[in-house]
Amino acid sequence: MNIEFTFTLITSFLIIYIGVITIFHDVKNVTNKLFFLISLATVLWAFSNYFSLHPIIFPAIVWSRLVLFFAVPHILLFYLFVKNFPEPKFTIPKKQVFILSILGFIVMLLTITPLVFKSLIYNKEVPSPVPGILMPIFGFFVISLLIASIIQMIKKYHNVDNQEKKSWGVMLLGFAFSYISIIITNFILVNTTGDTSFILIAPLLMLPSILGSAYSIMKYRLFHVKTMATELIVFVLLSVSLIQIVLAQSIAQFIFNLSIFIVFLIIGFLLIKSVYAEVEQREKLEILRLKLEESNFNLEDANDKLKSLDKLKTEFVSLASHQLRSPLTAIKGYTSMLLDGDYGEINPRALETIGRVMESSNNLMLVVEDLLNVAKIEQGGMKYEMAKFDFGELVSNTAKDLFITAEKKGLKLIFDNIPNQTYFVNGDKEKIRQTVLNLIDNSMKYTKEGQIEVNLNSQNEKVILSIKDTGVGISKEVMGSLFEKFSRGDGAKMNNSGSGLGLYLVKEIIEAHKGRAWVESDGVGTGSTFFIEMDEAK
Repeated sequence: MNIEFTFTLITSFLIIYIGVITIFHDVKNVTNKLFFLISLATVLWAFSNYFSLHPIIFPAIVWSRLVLFFAVPHILLFYLFVKNFPEPKFTIPKKQVFILSILGFIVMLLTITPLVFKSLIYNKEVPSPVPGILMPIFGFFVISLLIASIIQMIKKYHNVDNQEKKSWGVMLLGFAFSYISIIITNFILVNTTGDTSFILIAPLLMLPSILGSAYSIMKYRLFHVKTMATELIVFVLLSVSLIQIVLAQSIAQFIFNLSIFIVFLIIGFLLIKSVYAEVEQREKLEILRLKLEESNFNLEDANDKLKSLDKLKTEFVSLASHQLRSPLTAIKGYTSMLLDGDYGEINPRALETIGRVMESSNNLMLVVEDLLNVAKIEQGGMKYEMAKFDFGELVSNTAKDLFITAEKKGLKLIFDNIPNQTYFVNGDKEKIRQTVLNLIDNSMKYTKEGQIEVNLNSQNEKVILSIKDTGVGISKEVMGSLFEKFSRGDGAKMNNSGSGLGLYLVKEIIEAHKGRAWVESDGVGTGSTFFIEMDEAK
């Protein structure tokens, strides 16, 4: 085996190796398939070049014609590759592909006839081609596709972003270097110097175009240091094994070397595949990390906006509640004067209507007070004046204030307390009174008939208030959210005047006193029991 054949063999193997690596990366990708076919056509063209100078089996004229024969699919495939790149699916109109394929097939057939390549004339063992009458057709077809490919690359280079621009730039440089070098060496130098050895370096000159295209296809993804090192090691091992096959001195040695080559081939591609999988997995994890960071940033931004909106909402509620309080106070004042007869005698029918206005004003005033308290809590402006007081006395007085209201609704309000028993706690007396009032009022609102029983006891240095009613009860699904803002529970249809803030305020105020508030119920229609637990004051 001479050095020229070894050079052609190794260079051609490298070209087809790059083609296989590329299609191995994504078999379904049309761009990758086209590139593999380009690599295959390039290798066949390279061997035809070699055998045109060192003919075997066929005469030199046949191999010389095959050089032109394989040059046609090479440039045709390259044009289709450039036009379709980087799309994974075929985007070129089928009509255009069909016409180019028919023209290419015709030109390929012509190249193996004397009409394109008539004969070879030897001058001191240097073959000189004698073109046929249709050689211009071959030249026109090839040059037209070369120019069209260059125009496509330049056009796409100017129409892509910076990342893609680099890919097209590498491809364009590789293409320009390869074809300019081949024109200089295979045509100009061979014809001027008569040295045909320049023809043998054609495969090497095609490498920049092949490498540039492969680089662009893979878009930096597989040109990872680890993958490049792995591919290089596999290529070296396969190249050595390939040379060993060619150097075999006997059939047995040939079979043995071929077996080694096949083993290296299988192991090499499995190794490359595993490295690809690892790199791809790392890239996916990196993409997920970046997406997670972006999502976290977006969530933080959205959270900041929500906080800002929530603050505006709270400020609006606070302002609106303050603005409502003044007219409500005036309405209550004048209504009270009308009811007391300060403006003279009023007929019973009008008096009943004024009474309803008074009741509605009282209810609306309670809603306004609740809204103001919620706004204070959310703004962190709720202040507590902590002091030691008798919780039992507070509950007793609050219950007495509501006895008449309960009777008007046909309900029985019972406060069962041990005489002379005291239950001292530390807290804001007025705020705690408000929570007790809210709980008893809440039970009355959702109890159609029966009674509300208020109990107070102490155990384990805790003071526990329970308010048990015979009302609508609470389902398990609602119970967990009952103390949240604007939660109305299962009896919302029975009472549509509530704000859904009373129990929320109870929970917030009691927890601010380091106590707890909760509810127990066996379900809808079984009544409910609300609890407040606070530390007993020493």
